[in-house]
Amino acid sequence: MSCENHGKIRVGTCSWTDRTLLRSGFYPAPASTPASRLAHYARFFDTVEVDSTYYSLPDPANIFRWLVGTPKNFTFGVKSFSLFTFHRAKFASLPKWLREELSCPPQEAAAVRRQDLTSDQRKRLFEEFINPVKILHGHKRLAYILFQFPPYWRFSREGLVYFKRLREVCGPLPLAVEVRNNSWLAPGNRENFISALSAENIAYTAVDEPDIGWTVGPHWPLTAEWGTLARFHGRNAPGWRNPRASVYERFDYEYSSDELEEWLERTRNVPGAKSVYLMYNNCVGDKAVKAALMMKGLLGLSGGELPVNRQKNIF
Repeated sequence: MSCENHGKIRVGTCSWTDRTLLRSGFYPAPASTPASRLAHYARFFDTVEVDSTYYSLPDPANIFRWLVGTPKNFTFGVKSFSLFTFHRAKFASLPKWLREELSCPPQEAAAVRRQDLTSDQRKRLFEEFINPVKILHGHKRLAYILFQFPPYWRFSREGLVYFKRLREVCGPLPLAVEVRNNSWLAPGNRENFISALSAENIAYTAVDEPDIGWTVGPHWPLTAEWGTLARFHGRNAPGWRNPRASVYERFDYEYSSDELEEWLERTRNVPGAKSVYLMYNNCVGDKAVKAALMMKGLLGLSGGELPVNRQKNIF
């Protein structure tokens, strides 16, 4: 595939610290620390998505470690903290000041909702999320901030206003939105949704995932000047249909070369994007890194061969 009509195409995975990846044999024995594992990962890829920021606020010290431990052309996508995408967060994951301020503190394992916080608390919490991310942006190492909304979050006028608010509080940072309910792309809604993203220079996130009725399908409109993003969740339809399935059961999927080739033409059809990110979220064992490396090969991008697995028990 020729990349002459595109900006920089980057391929990576949506985690480099997943516990099943650590057991898969991808990392050699000497790569036994977070820093050495990231350095090893960076031998194969020039971008990664940070998923730990969905579960807890980013630590500025870690941000600087990432910067020092990777090449200067290596970029980081950052997943939004859960409360900013209408998911719940564990009480224990909140900063100390917020745990102390909550009028009715729940049990340590209990969940907190966005509406449990006051406006001032939400504002301070967002600042503590976004300020460390700005460090990456200041060093030109921020790929995007991903706001991935839950399947039950349906199209609404309030949602369109929320996108505008995200742009207001994030300033010039590169933002991407992933919706997970097909009501956003239904006739009569799609135009308003895409127009709202375009107006705020927010990238629509394309997805590869099972077609099970409520999912959005492989649409890929270009809505942001800074670039575009596609995330590959696998096609494990039985796992997605099973409400009792674990995260690993849902995302346990190994892409074939033919399935990845389907996206080559789609990638050709988003000309003009300054940056194109293809990110693999089938993070079970080394399946995401295998798919990402295969895609790099199909795109004609330089990379490396996957190390031979030595450990079979990834769970």
